[in-house]
Amino acid sequence: MKSYKFIVNPIAGGGKAKALIPGIERCFRDAKVEYDIYWTRCPGDGIEAAQKAALEGFDVIVAAGGDGTVNEVLNGIVGTGSSLASIHGGKGNDFATAVNMPLDIEAACQALLKGKTRAIDLGKVMDRYFINSVGVGFDAAVALRVNRGIRPFKGVSAYIYAFFETLLSYQVVEIDIDMGNGPLKSTPLLVAVGIGQAYGGGMKIVPDAIQDDGLFDVCVFNNMSRLGLVYHFPKVFSGRLNQVKQYAGYRTRELKLKLSETRPLHMEGEIFFGDQMHFTLQPKGMKVISGDFN
Repeated sequence: MKSYKFIVNPIAGGGKAKALIPGIERCFRDAKVEYDIYWTRCPGDGIEAAQKAALEGFDVIVAAGGDGTVNEVLNGIVGTGSSLASIHGGKGNDFATAVNMPLDIEAACQALLKGKTRAIDLGKVMDRYFINSVGVGFDAAVALRVNRGIRPFKGVSAYIYAFFETLLSYQVVEIDIDMGNGPLKSTPLLVAVGIGQAYGGGMKIVPDAIQDDGLFDVCVFNNMSRLGLVYHFPKVFSGRLNQVKQYAGYRTRELKLKLSETRPLHMEGEIFFGDQMHFTLQPKGMKVISGDFN
């Protein structure tokens, strides 16, 4: 029988993850399954806690928080035998959605206990692993604004507010984009690299992405007027942004970006900064628990 370690971010989603714990405890006690709970204390703490849990032999490490918590847990268990799982405990929860984890905590617990274990692709950039998405450019500037806090907005509404606020001041930079055929100079609004389809709480930036096809799906969205961006922005929620002529989609196993100046990069809700980024992919490099039952 599997054992479970929950890595809980108590402030994720404004306390949403914390509120899920009584339901988790009730479900796992009733199921008579070994489990333990760890509360993170500061940014980055989830990496060490997840790594320790994997070394202690826990079969499944569950990120109870948002996508940032998922990323920390992932980086703690890469290379171990533990599987990654996630529940909807944060603002975006794009990874939990991508693996069909139910919103209801009782159903989510059943999915953790009975769902399928499958292997999906694993990405890496700037010495950090990711399992869903990375964005460089305008979207990273939006994510940076969201991470700094936008009261009273939360979740998708915070991203929408930050979108319009960032729109007023954002300036594109030149990016050399190399997918193995030599660098292509461009001044795109953004470059998004996906294993999963969506980021930012359901924005389907690479709607045709497949988690286990051994390829990144890449969106290079060329610059356009502010008015045009406002007009087309809603299409990202329905997965139709790729129908806009400024959208260029690619599939590749490796990608290099060289920016003319240092800019933010958002990786599953976490913000980093750089001017050179080398994306590599390990096909089916991580075992995950999905909400699909056997």
